[in-house]
Amino acid sequence: MPELQPAYPAEKVANRLLELAARDGRLLTHMQLQKLVYFAHGLSLGLHGRRLIANNFHAWPHGPVAPQLYTRLEGYGAAPIDRPLSDPLPDVLLDEDAAEVIERTYAAYGHMDGWELRAISHLPGSPWAAVDEQEKFGPIPDALTERYYREQLRVANTLPHMD
Repeated sequence: MPELQPAYPAEKVANRLLELAARDGRLLTHMQLQKLVYFAHGLSLGLHGRRLIANNFHAWPHGPVAPQLYTRLEGYGAAPIDRPLSDPLPDVLLDEDAAEVIERTYAAYGHMDGWELRAISHLPGSPWAAVDEQEKFGPIPDALTERYYREQLRVANTLPHMD
């Protein structure tokens, strides 16, 4: 089993999502990828209390964005991403928990377009909505994301209530 990595570069998680989409004969857009990476990060925090992504997320107008990932993808505009991103840690493998979280995220949301994913990220009470209300482009704290995802999982009856 791969050594437990504290958190991964967003590019590594994005590449795994791109692989999963390619397996299904699909390509993902920048907007889809940003939201899927954030949702996987939130699920990891909610399930394991562990950051999946080493990068920070911010409340941008179209939802949560990892600015470093944005810089890597902005040249695509709205076009599909047709090749893997440069991986800052090519020799580091995803551990079992990280791989499972990414696969679960893709299974739940990978079929949705960028605007559907944006709508989910903008739901009232979401971490994006809470931060955007206070500070446009502000950082989304992991503690806020973790509380939100734990509650979502609890409501879905997949995690017992934890205070």
